[in-house]
Amino acid sequence: MTRQCTAALFEGPGHGFSLNTMDLSPLDAGEVLVEVTACAVCGSDLHTIAGRRPCPQHTILGHEIVGKVVDTQGTVADWSGTPLVPGDRITWSIAASCGSCFYCTRDLPQKCEHLTKYGHADPTQNGPLGGFASHCRLLAGTAIFRLPDELSDLEAVPANCCTATSVAAVRMAEPIGGNVVLVLGAGSLGLTIAEFALHNSASSVILADINPHRLEQASTIAGCIPLLLDASTGETATHRPEVIDDVTKGHGVDVAIDVSGASSAIEAALGWLRIGGQAILVGSVFESPPIPLDPQVIVRRMLQISGLHNYRPDDLQTALAFLGDISGSATSRSLVGASFPLSDIDDAIEAAHSQTHLRVAVIPTA
Repeated sequence: MTRQCTAALFEGPGHGFSLNTMDLSPLDAGEVLVEVTACAVCGSDLHTIAGRRPCPQHTILGHEIVGKVVDTQGTVADWSGTPLVPGDRITWSIAASCGSCFYCTRDLPQKCEHLTKYGHADPTQNGPLGGFASHCRLLAGTAIFRLPDELSDLEAVPANCCTATSVAAVRMAEPIGGNVVLVLGAGSLGLTIAEFALHNSASSVILADINPHRLEQASTIAGCIPLLLDASTGETATHRPEVIDDVTKGHGVDVAIDVSGASSAIEAALGWLRIGGQAILVGSVFESPPIPLDPQVIVRRMLQISGLHNYRPDDLQTALAFLGDISGSATSRSLVGASFPLSDIDDAIEAAHSQTHLRVAVIPTA
């Protein structure tokens, strides 16, 4: 009997989604069929829906996904090498990579020359390849991980984007123990970076945002200091906030991690680094105004500036262990604040746009 899938197909900016039932084609070697149990609405999904990122009509969006194995074509192992069986609760890398191209062999699988990204895949490709659907087809070359038993689906669903990217950002700043870390942007990504940095022995984290509502959660994280920035005037590279001087005794922060993507915030943060400090840029995934960089300042202050886009599979492994460690905490409970059935996908998107919750999830099985 041919299996079927119900999927929310994106009709284009301003046109929402249509629910469709489609036949599932047979799996190819090394592939896995998954029943989607939860898919979070990520900020990048909202950018696509708003038309800020090109996307073919009828793409199945959604990439922060957890689910249960339904079937495999041949023996397919998880990242640890253990064969998958029906019923396994899993998540997986946001993309399938070939493992043998120029970038894969240089430990940059997220930049694979043959990359297929879940939730962004060509709708004409054998699918479904996104999370706003009852099922998702995992291609060969996908890094698959079993979920820790202690994690609920809603606790685990941010793992393969938000949490894994947070882990990668902190990894790039290692060794982070004893350091003062500035995080710019207090959404789910910024909060997770703050919590993970402290989990890895950062001495303190200053979490900055222009939205006071977003900073409220920072007060629930021990060692996290909220910093409200003024959107109209704001601090600048030459006028460092008093709290940074107080915490660092006037030296500046050891590490600044930007997830806001705001050029003004990045420019200011570079001036708030100590000599020998490091800036890691994560949020600048869309074109934004350029900022001035004085090579002499970078050299004389011995600054390091790095960019991060997505993550490696081992970051997802660490992310799941971290989520297991903080299961039941205020951060864990707050990351996904509301859930909707697939039939209410437009309501889910509206709720995500409202920013009332850090994350909103779609539950296709509801």
